Amino acid sequence: MTQTHNQPCAIAQALNIFGDNWTWLIIREAFYGVSRFSEFQRNIGIAKNLLSNRLSTLVEQGIFEKKNVGENGTRYSYHLTPKGAALRTPLFAILLWGNEYISGDGNEAVLLTERNTGRQLTTMSLVSESGEPIEPNDVRAIAGPGANQEILDKFENARNLKKQK
Repeated sequence: MTQTHNQPCAIAQALNIFGDNWTWLIIREAFYGVSRFSEFQRNIGIAKNLLSNRLSTLVEQGIFEKKNVGENGTRYSYHLTPKGAALRTPLFAILLWGNEYISGDGNEAVLLTERNTGRQLTTMSLVSESGEPIEPNDVRAIAGPGANQEILDKFENARNLKKQK
């Protein structure tokens, strides 16, 4: 796969699973309803060995469930687990960002719409527990309960740099 990140940060750890050119495309196809190895390969254009490796990782990480669906021999299908289905938020965010900043209005290959209304979704935003929108400047990162000394030092250094400005 790609470089392994040993930092105790959720972003670095997620990159160990999703940090290559193929994994998000496999997950995208699963959201479109693809479940068979041959369908993933055909739709994405990925080599068999790479697809096999990525699917194994996704199964090991609990993102896909592998089911034997062979009637005459062994054949598998791959389905998103609840952990995998929770990837809809980052997947949709990447799609909407790409539509706005790469494709541009009127050039989108895939659109997201609300199932009940048919209205096109164009943005995603954070909301507070009370349902109020949260602006990017209203969010800050702080050290969490799993932070090691390296992370604590990073936040301390960032605070010191802000004080110097």
